[in-house]
Amino acid sequence: QQQHLLQQQQQQLLQQQQQQQQQQQLAAQTLQQQLQQQGQGGGQHLSQVASQQGPSSFGVASAGMSDGGMMQQRRPQASPLPSAHVQNQAMSSFAAEEHEEDMANAETFGVGDVLPSSLADLSVATHEINHHLMADDHMLNDHMLDCSFRSIPQPSDSERPKAYTARTPYQVSASFPQTPSGVFEDAAMFDKLDTDTLFFIFYYQQGTHQQYLAARELKKQSWRYHKKYLTWFQRHEEPKITTDDYEQGTYVYFDYETGWCQRIKTEFTFEYGFLEDDLIV
Repeated sequence: QQQHLLQQQQQQLLQQQQQQQQQQQLAAQTLQQQLQQQGQGGGQHLSQVASQQGPSSFGVASAGMSDGGMMQQRRPQASPLPSAHVQNQAMSSFAAEEHEEDMANAETFGVGDVLPSSLADLSVATHEINHHLMADDHMLNDHMLDCSFRSIPQPSDSERPKAYTARTPYQVSASFPQTPSGVFEDAAMFDKLDTDTLFFIFYYQQGTHQQYLAARELKKQSWRYHKKYLTWFQRHEEPKITTDDYEQGTYVYFDYETGWCQRIKTEFTFEYGFLEDDLIV
């Protein structure tokens, strides 16, 4: 259930991020359109400035008196069009005004957000959207870190469960012990057990930690396991013959099949190839 709730929360956060990204894209498109309109308005302003400095009012100049004593009027003359230098000055003046407005916006909204004064509200909205997006990202990262921390592996996770299951279940009295005693988990306990008990644990607790502990204790008592006969041997006396491949002499071995007892075998050849030597004591 916690994983399901976590997935739902992550999906909700992702949907919010997508909605905010769409709002940001729409705001960027609106910003671009208004910038284009602002550029067109600047061109019209330049045209108006040039037209105001165009043809001036007509003047009448006296040309002196003619021979007939009559004053003649000169034909009205239009003043010349503004030169390229004047147009350049007008463009520079307009650019300076726009630059001052942009610098004022830069001081208000930051160096990277230089916008005309008419787009100040849109810049504030864009900043708010970016702030919310960053806050949502931090919230999502913190939430994921918290979930990961709660699921961090513990040292106990590497341990095998110790639930006991009887190999041959049988209905016994409820007052009898239902699980093995924990004392047999202690390796020091096996030092106190006699040889017959160690043999019993070895042959009737196959594949368990107790079988390993019993085998280790038998090796400490100079017993050696024969992998061909599947039983334990111990020197009864020093070998009569010793080579690199075998030794021959009198041995004591444990008969686990017929008598569950120790027997003596004379003139027995113990080949080293059948000696179990994997368990280190």
